Amino acid sequence: MFDLNSLLLISLIFLLAGFVKGTSGVGLPAISIALLTMFIGIKAAVALVVMPGLLTNLWQLFGKIKIIKIIIRMWPLLVFLFIFSFLGARILVNNSEMLTLLLGFLLTFYALLSIIVSKIINIPIKYEKIIGAIVGALSGFFGGSTGTFIFPLALYVYSLKMPRDEFLQTIALVLVSASLFLGLALTGNNLWTIELFLYSLYATIPSFLGMYLGRILQIKINENIFRKLFLLVLMLVGFLIINKAIN
Repeated sequence: MFDLNSLLLISLIFLLAGFVKGTSGVGLPAISIALLTMFIGIKAAVALVVMPGLLTNLWQLFGKIKIIKIIIRMWPLLVFLFIFSFLGARILVNNSEMLTLLLGFLLTFYALLSIIVSKIINIPIKYEKIIGAIVGALSGFFGGSTGTFIFPLALYVYSLKMPRDEFLQTIALVLVSASLFLGLALTGNNLWTIELFLYSLYATIPSFLGMYLGRILQIKINENIFRKLFLLVLMLVGFLIINKAIN
């Protein structure tokens, strides 16, 4: 399926995506899928992002907060994330062109909303599980069909006002779970072959290298400036994907 040129392309894209994640903490699936979609189509792009998305979040999962405590708090989101990942992947089988357009609008909308909305709405504790289930369903559907779980999942986790350590572990748990669910959903719908698995596994190498370089830069620049730059780049990529889908 892939030749040497495609392998080089994958290396460069995941190096960039890993760099963004290393600097900002998020963005690897969104950046890599957005760029890959323009060259190899959304089906292969979604499959390739599984292993880098899974392995680059594992390091962040273990910390001061007990994992079982996070699971108890987030279980409705995780359950619905799992169920709707399969539904989204099923839709991906026969609707790749439509979903390419959807991905473009999704990335553009997320980037624009993140730039405009500087203050995230706080979710009351008594509504956490209900809203979490809804967010899990939406994120699972979008993640299964486009490979990126960042919307509305990221906005939900941000709105819970967690301490820094708990937030980092929570977002890692959710993204690790999302990557596992996506891999299972793609396999169940015959969208993840052995060949794609091996290329996805290979993509973790430039992803980790990019993360390492991103962390070095993170110390030297203002994180808010880079975040705004990242969102502008994400919006531009979204426009490019929309243009590709239309033409």
